[in-house]
Amino acid sequence: MSSFFWVVLAVIADLALMLSPQIVSKDLSAFLLMLLGHVMVCVVVTSATHPMLPTRYRHPKRFVWMLIFCFAFVAPVVGAIGLILITRFSLRLTGENALYAVPVSVGLPEYDIQFKEGHRGTQGAIRSRLRTEVPSEVRMQSLLTLQAVPNKVSNPILEELLGDTTDDVRLVAFGMLDSEEKKISKQIRNETAILTGNLTLEQRYDCLRHLAELNWELIYASLAQGELRRHILGQARQYVDAALTTGTPLDSGLVFLKGRILLEQGDIAAAEDAIQQAMALGQSITSALPYLAEMAFLRRDFAAVKQLMQQVSKLNLASHTRAIEDFWVKRHNEINFSDRRYLPHI
Repeated sequence: MSSFFWVVLAVIADLALMLSPQIVSKDLSAFLLMLLGHVMVCVVVTSATHPMLPTRYRHPKRFVWMLIFCFAFVAPVVGAIGLILITRFSLRLTGENALYAVPVSVGLPEYDIQFKEGHRGTQGAIRSRLRTEVPSEVRMQSLLTLQAVPNKVSNPILEELLGDTTDDVRLVAFGMLDSEEKKISKQIRNETAILTGNLTLEQRYDCLRHLAELNWELIYASLAQGELRRHILGQARQYVDAALTTGTPLDSGLVFLKGRILLEQGDIAAAEDAIQQAMALGQSITSALPYLAEMAFLRRDFAAVKQLMQQVSKLNLASHTRAIEDFWVKRHNEINFSDRRYLPHI
């Protein structure tokens, strides 16, 4: 038999109990008998109604069953009839005429991957939180966040903190710088030891190139200053020259690195020749043009700077160069020299 049949049968039995003469009897046994009969009818109604509910309304099973039972117990006959109507209408709404959300396939979004000025903004924010008037707890937290910032940005900040009046800040800054310097120095020692071994031409070239890149990393990350910086630049140049003279095919990246080293040493003419050679070998114009513009500026060839910056502006490079581009290509009729974005360049 179906659940609906049992519900109808229980409703008829409950109606019979409510209309029986025992309902007005003052006898306790009659009352208890009527109560027990009503409870049994409610149990049947609840047990038969629960499977008729839509699936999403049946759980948690225990609490839903108790709710239906209370509904049927408090409202004799009417409660059971109400449950039947509710379940039938609920089932009808979930039938064929019900509206369902149909998932559709969407295309992947197209991202314009460009450099974001997150680190530059982070640098300014961290500097403001590292001032001496800021509580020491905040300063220490800001100092630790520098671990997630590129070394090119974080190391100059750490060097400034080496003279801080707070011992904890000074020691943590020194430890972070020392750890980074030791890591690179260890790699340099390992590569130097390998270089003394019996190597093939390709292995010697790779070793010399790694040594040049590691020494350059010390310069790029601002881990060497003063006389030490000049010595490491010399070492990097020697390794680059040695790698280029091994007889292996010229690599644009290594020649480009030589140009950057020469630029740091102040040899502008040789640096420009190296970068031009790297471009001829396939080096990206996007990475080479800013350096060519910088060298033209150092030569005071402002016409060449303007011409190069016009080419840079067409490449849609990093947003932090936009102020310099605007200045040289005169994108705006009026240049606001109070804009702090121009100061590092001027």
